[in-house]
Amino acid sequence: MIYVDAALDKHGRAGCGLAVFVRGRAVYTESFGFSHLGGSAQLEAHVCAGALDLAAARWPHHRVIVRTDCAPVVRSRMPSSDSFRIAVHEVRERCRRGWRVVRYVSRKANPAHELAREGLKSLSKQQLLVASTIKRAAPPGTTARLKNTSHAQSAGRRS
Repeated sequence: MIYVDAALDKHGRAGCGLAVFVRGRAVYTESFGFSHLGGSAQLEAHVCAGALDLAAARWPHHRVIVRTDCAPVVRSRMPSSDSFRIAVHEVRERCRRGWRVVRYVSRKANPAHELAREGLKSLSKQQLLVASTIKRAAPPGTTARLKNTSHAQSAGRRS
């Protein structure tokens, strides 16, 4: 059984959580962050499709259940937007190809929920680290030199 979840913030940062259980025991967990421009249900559908791809590659001859706490991915008959419709279609196509299904699980019972939050937090921390590294990497006085150059050019044009 593979539990999946995704978290999305208002800035387009996303976190993903994945927990693989075999015979009731967690054998693998992962969380990571990335950028996402679509909606949260579309993101959840893409995460489910990815989990189905993992199941097909890793356990091609076993029945695998992917569980998500996003009800629209599991229950949606006619998805509202084109992007969500395409994402849900990808999930359904992957289910048709093998012994794999996607089922709903409550958020409370989804061990991937906290992993998705951790993935989102890790992305936010990485972006802060990158921003502070870039700031520190700039040579001292760079901004002042640019201002002085710009001032000299504009002063030169006036004469």
